[in-house]
Amino acid sequence: MSKTRPYTNRRLLDALDERVLIYDGANGTLIQALDLTPDHFGGEQYNGCLDYLAISFPEAVETAHRSYFEVGVDVVTTNTFRANRITLDEYGLGDKTYEINKTAASIARNIADEFSTPDRPRFVAGSMGPSGKLPSADDPTLSDMTYDDLVEVFRGQARGLIDGGVDVLLIETSQDILEVKASIQGSQLAFEDTGEVLPIQAQVTLDTSGRMLLGTNIATALTILEGLPIDIIGLNCSTGPEHMREPISYLGEHAALPVSVIPNAGLPLNVDGEAVYPLEPEPYAEAMVEFITK
Repeated sequence: MSKTRPYTNRRLLDALDERVLIYDGANGTLIQALDLTPDHFGGEQYNGCLDYLAISFPEAVETAHRSYFEVGVDVVTTNTFRANRITLDEYGLGDKTYEINKTAASIARNIADEFSTPDRPRFVAGSMGPSGKLPSADDPTLSDMTYDDLVEVFRGQARGLIDGGVDVLLIETSQDILEVKASIQGSQLAFEDTGEVLPIQAQVTLDTSGRMLLGTNIATALTILEGLPIDIIGLNCSTGPEHMREPISYLGEHAALPVSVIPNAGLPLNVDGEAVYPLEPEPYAEAMVEFITK
């Protein structure tokens, strides 16, 4: 499917044809370790809105991206996981959706270009996390938005990311397959708006039973997503690499697209009010090698 679309930038796919690409870790975890104050977020009303740091304190975002490139990753993700209009509205920032996404993408782009060489280009993935809505849910408080409106939410975010210079749109931590479809459709409309056509990477999150939050299993998710205009399919977050083995094995055997796997470092533990991920770097790396080689 990826060979037939009129890309204006397929550099990441070309690199993926040659080698495995290593993505960064979580931006939020790294940035929160900087011990920021409300002033860094632009005031008490924006305190905790990590996405707004691209505007209020870009140095924090730059530090995160730079630290990942310094240890050798190929791809950093923009600090825009919750930078859609719905979640930004919680802070009164919905009208800044485009600005936040474009600025965050530009920050990542500049640092990626700084670390790129002719033999090893570095890439930027435009992070598009969940909207907070579950359009397939029976609960009206979670599905109180039309599908078309949800498409427009993702369209607005994608436009900013594209104009900021990302190489791929990364739809991640998806828990409702209908929302994934809306985000893909919104991305397609953003391509029409901007005149740019980029790869799309769609990742779902599974629980310990191997299903998305609303019950979709990996086989059904694969069937649905491969019928849509995406280029990479995969899993992220979930409960760590151990519970990803079976679904990743399924994708490796049945998917016609490249497969991505970006797990959490195990299930987070509450330690003195802080979320601590228990899996150490060495066994995490061993699990990643196993996913690649097997």
